[in-house]
Amino acid sequence: MIVPFGLQQIIRLATQIVLARLLAPEMFGLMLLVNALRTGVELLSDIGIGQSVVRSPNGDARDFLRVAWTLQVLRGALLSITVFALAWPIASLYDQPDLLPILFVISPIFLISGLLSPSLFTMQRHLMLKRRAAYDFASLIFQCVCTIALAAVMQSVWALVWGLLLSTIFTTVLSYAFGGGKYSRLAWSRQHATEILHFGKWIFLSTAIYYAATSFDRMYFVGVLSLALAGVFGVARTFSDMLGALAQRAGSYLVFPKIAALRERRSQAAPRLRIARRNTLALVAVVTGIGMAVSDEFIFIAYDARYHAAAFIIPVLLFGVWFSILSSFADAMLMGCGRPAPGAWSNGAKFAVMLVGLPFALASGSMVEALAVLVLAEAVRWLVLTWSSHDEGFARLSDDIYLTVGVLAVAIIAKLLLGSAGVVPTPAEWWHSRSLLHG
Repeated sequence: MIVPFGLQQIIRLATQIVLARLLAPEMFGLMLLVNALRTGVELLSDIGIGQSVVRSPNGDARDFLRVAWTLQVLRGALLSITVFALAWPIASLYDQPDLLPILFVISPIFLISGLLSPSLFTMQRHLMLKRRAAYDFASLIFQCVCTIALAAVMQSVWALVWGLLLSTIFTTVLSYAFGGGKYSRLAWSRQHATEILHFGKWIFLSTAIYYAATSFDRMYFVGVLSLALAGVFGVARTFSDMLGALAQRAGSYLVFPKIAALRERRSQAAPRLRIARRNTLALVAVVTGIGMAVSDEFIFIAYDARYHAAAFIIPVLLFGVWFSILSSFADAMLMGCGRPAPGAWSNGAKFAVMLVGLPFALASGSMVEALAVLVLAEAVRWLVLTWSSHDEGFARLSDDIYLTVGVLAVAIIAKLLLGSAGVVPTPAEWWHSRSLLHG
């Protein structure tokens, strides 16, 4: 799982660097809002269809899969209609006329995604990681090549828009090829639908709050910052979120189905799982610390001056991502225990911190304080989940505290050593780069 994911992140990063050479930061700022809205529509209507297939004893039954697919298609159609209808009000709210035609064009994406093969859920259920990795890798290659080609020709935000639409069509068609060419069909069973929706009510609440917690900063920054600075922040978020995405993927495709399969044997396996979690996170802590130390130099080398403000942002965001990684493991374990509620409460706490903290920080014009609020919000989410995980015996607060100290120690030592050797900016030089946030 780690190797193909790492390759995907390298390809994504290389694609972003190329696109940054071809497109202006303002275009990334606009797409930051578009992608936040698209993700929001998907998450605010998530009824846990995939999670139900993974955890249900009926998850391999043909009739159950058909009902799950039917719900998925109906949801996709409803979302497409909703986005099309709300395109004008959203564009007016943000006072961005260019947003209106973009939302019209991307509205069919939700219906197209709703037609994805249910075999993707069964891959997750049976830990078919190689096949799923191959599918994701092929989808990514098409998206990157297509978007770069369009950007080279169009050199406008429409390259990103059409790249998103065409890649969605491709991934949907490809899902049936990786599913053995088996096509599903519409079907209905009150029993199966009730089972999915009963479990999905907590998924719905959790993902709705999750969206508010993870996308509020993007949508708020687009409204209060210049599009250029919002675009730079989007670039920084894309870079810093790579580790968080790996942790979330590990939780969804490995930890969650594994814990769900243990069922009544979870209590006996808890001590072993705690040790495995601690050892895995120790490795992640080293990688995160090194990333915090060298990421600013990478920005200076790979991006032109328009994006150099990201050099200060990324190390701060990476520290916040560390807490997000801890949270992802805890959330996946609790989900496997059939306890989605703590995930909802933790995301609610994170959202509350941002809702109060970001306007207060930016009222004084301090982007540095706003970044600190983002880190604090992730830490609060982690604390809520850790408390619930402790009841299951999967994790201890002391483990996470030692690991967090380790992240900071690795980052500081690596920064001092590499900075003194002239390989990366010194801590003082990195701190001085915060002036780039103000132009």
